[in-house]
Amino acid sequence: MIDWGIGEYELTAAQLAPAAERAVAAAAIAPGDRVLDVACGTGNGALLAAAAGATTTGVDSAARLLEVAAERAAAAGADASWLVGEAAALPVADASFDAVLSVFGVIFARPPAPAVAELVRATAPGGRIVLTSWTAEGSVAAAGRVVHEAMAAAAPGIASGPAPRDWGDPAVVRELFGAHGIEPAIEPVELAFEAASPEAFADDWLDRHPMWLTARDELGAERYAALRAPLIDALRAGNEDPDGFRATSRYLLVRADVG
Repeated sequence: MIDWGIGEYELTAAQLAPAAERAVAAAAIAPGDRVLDVACGTGNGALLAAAAGATTTGVDSAARLLEVAAERAAAAGADASWLVGEAAALPVADASFDAVLSVFGVIFARPPAPAVAELVRATAPGGRIVLTSWTAEGSVAAAGRVVHEAMAAAAPGIASGPAPRDWGDPAVVRELFGAHGIEPAIEPVELAFEAASPEAFADDWLDRHPMWLTARDELGAERYAALRAPLIDALRAGNEDPDGFRATSRYLLVRADVG
């Protein structure tokens, strides 16, 4: 299980801000809406919803990230509250939100079905669920597979259930929501990552990203260090900027309306 409180996820969260903007726009937030941001991290989605006039609640398993989110909310004067909790057991009442968001958050829940059931449970009739999920395309996705496969080889079963990239398969998403009688609308979107070089991007992940630092604790220093070369190779393979690093990642923007 990834400890999202270690490292410096807030740096990654800043890179994901455009996706949060797309998600909030897709949710058509209106003044007075009650909005829940699941696996909210540093509060990207919740704060944007609050800026649109909503009363927002963010839930995350990492208390440290909620502290960052609370600081951001206070600085912005946002109407937001923050709760420690898991996506598969949300600490909220049934049908209590007009919109439920999850920007690259719920996709890490294991197994996924209980977490989707919780999204539906928390949404009021006539409300909407909007989430973003990575696809398996592009060099950043390939780089992510380096650590996922290393973890799976080191401890079979540790990454049980669909990997985050499997949420990028529309068929998987439709099946998860179809179990609740919901047909989601799915839109493919792109997000660019940039750095000074593939090596700089790799080292930033290795030194700061919670997913990779969790792998370091599981794999040990020697096996973890051995991941740097295949990680850089994966990033180089899809680099779009010969003078630096740029990789366009693809993700799905999913909206599920609850009847």
